[in-house]
Amino acid sequence: MLFFPLSTLALFTQLSGLLGAEMKTHFQKRAANACTLVMCSPVENGLPGRDGRDGREGPQGEKGDPGLPGAAGQAGIPGPAGPVGPKGNNGSTGEPGPKGDPGPRGPPGSPGEPGPVGREGPLGSQGNIGPQGKPGPKGEVGPKGEVGVPGMQGLPGARGPIGTKGERGIPGERGAPGITGAAGLAGAVGPEGPPGARGPPGLKGDRGVPGDKGAKGDSGLSDVAVLRQQVEVLQEQIQNLQAGFLQQRKVELFPNGQAIGKKIFKTSGFEKSYEDVQQVCTQAGGKVASPRSAAENAALQQLVTVHNKAAFLSMTDTKTEGRFTYPTGEPLTYTNWAPGEPNNNGGAENCVEIFTNGKWNDKACTEQRLVVCEF
Repeated sequence: MLFFPLSTLALFTQLSGLLGAEMKTHFQKRAANACTLVMCSPVENGLPGRDGRDGREGPQGEKGDPGLPGAAGQAGIPGPAGPVGPKGNNGSTGEPGPKGDPGPRGPPGSPGEPGPVGREGPLGSQGNIGPQGKPGPKGEVGPKGEVGVPGMQGLPGARGPIGTKGERGIPGERGAPGITGAAGLAGAVGPEGPPGARGPPGLKGDRGVPGDKGAKGDSGLSDVAVLRQQVEVLQEQIQNLQAGFLQQRKVELFPNGQAIGKKIFKTSGFEKSYEDVQQVCTQAGGKVASPRSAAENAALQQLVTVHNKAAFLSMTDTKTEGRFTYPTGEPLTYTNWAPGEPNNNGGAENCVEIFTNGKWNDKACTEQRLVVCEF
């Protein structure tokens, strides 16, 4: 009987020891696990007793070794985008890259739609007066009509095309002989001829009455001076005749002319610029036509009407715009401008042309016009 209580006491004692050891181990594990989870410092004052009643405060345990680092956790959710930072400074310009190869040519685009109709432009300036047309055949005389209301002046017609060159006309009748010119100065005394053959002796004549004594003659030197003066006069006349002959020859070589007073207007029939007209007339011994009266203008009109071409005149306003003068610089003594002329159309009309109706118009000097020279 005594053996059973002792055995029970021993078993209870062993169970208490095992339970205490197991509790200690259990609390050590929990304490280690608790430190691992909350990253706290190791327990310095020992573990608390169970429910605060079992056991007494144990001795302070030794500081354990640091545990191994835990495994890396999973990546967290990306946080929200931060605010946009201030704009940075411009970087330095980089070096240009190599030129790329040209790309293939693209297909042609579809044709665009037509644009809207443009507005009507302003009216152009009035054109120059066209040349006078050829006169038509004379019609039959109609009955005299009533006097109508004066009509408004129409716009000038366009210049007609240049007609073909006509056939050469029949030679005119021979003109009446001109008035005989004044007698020229006496020619110089020619040299003495050789003596003639001696004739037969004549009959001896009666002795004549003695004549009065003559005045004393001049010295022979004065006769030489007079002869020399006569020779100089003759030489000057010869030079004038030669110059006149050459001038007449040049005029005759220049075709198609009209004479008025001492002037002769001639045309070559071809057209040139104003500068070339000056050169042609100078080489022919004349100058560009310069009508200084209505009669001279009418003579020029006949020439341009035959050729149906406008011709350049000599006057220009190259020195002072709007002030036309002769090539010598003299102001004009006669004009026959067409209505509204000169107008310097285009800002470069510095020369003058004459139409087939005799009217004048300012024209650009670079245009081609009929060559008419004055001799």
